[in-house]
Amino acid sequence: MHVWIPEDAVRQKYGTTWVSKILDAAGELGTVVDASGQSPDQVRAQIGALPTNESNVLIGGYDIIPPFTRTNPSLNVNGDDDATIPTDTPYGAAPGDSVEEFAPKRIVARIPDATGSGDPADFIKVLRFQAQAVTTPTPTKRFEECAAEFIAPAGVVAAAIPSGTAKIIKSPPAGLNGPPDVIRGITGAGRVHILLHGANFSPDWAYLFGHEEDSNDYPRAISSQQIDLCDLRGAVVTFSSCYAAMLDSGASEAARRSEANQVALACLGHGAKFVIAATRSNWISV
Repeated sequence: MHVWIPEDAVRQKYGTTWVSKILDAAGELGTVVDASGQSPDQVRAQIGALPTNESNVLIGGYDIIPPFTRTNPSLNVNGDDDATIPTDTPYGAAPGDSVEEFAPKRIVARIPDATGSGDPADFIKVLRFQAQAVTTPTPTKRFEECAAEFIAPAGVVAAAIPSGTAKIIKSPPAGLNGPPDVIRGITGAGRVHILLHGANFSPDWAYLFGHEEDSNDYPRAISSQQIDLCDLRGAVVTFSSCYAAMLDSGASEAARRSEANQVALACLGHGAKFVIAATRSNWISV
């Protein structure tokens, strides 16, 4: 595996004392490649020159190694007002091939840290979880929850998940009796799929929301704080929720993304093998 990390950006963010410790943790994953001073296009070109069976992972959030920015193909569809989308998908596509960017031949993953000041110890913890992921068994237990109007697409996803069947919890009506049952349901699950609504404004981006069709009520269903109390070691987590993988920072330090307010970071910080999620619109209606 090639591990892409800009050492200068890590040093600027965390200080000289932590650079070697973070690089050592990243080195447990594979061959470290210093991406200092390189643009996303330059990194992509180097990835594209490698054999297609080589794995690649970007280390750090958007403030360490930036994403690509692309025009949102679902702009103005069903109220979608996000003109652009930050995305890592083009890292796996051939340079200049805009079609392949939608379904690249390579999968380039990212192990992000918190935006803003960040906590280097938390970052190292996540890196070491990922180093252990190869030998960590995936539990057979499943957990699936969706907003009521998404039960049909949630069922399509459920049918594709191995390990038998599991009840899909609709939210609302409440399928679980409050936070303890949410925590109990997610803890120890090996395959987790969440299809709830997401928000892109603080503090509501710390939550995912249930919804009932033809209703204006969006009750809070799952929070980063609840995930923070879960053990997700070995889990494969997928969010079909808008903004579930938004890593860009807010305008103030209080609005930065961290395990405390961002669900994908919360899952990675508690042992998930990997998380697949949308950065903006999930395009379900498209």
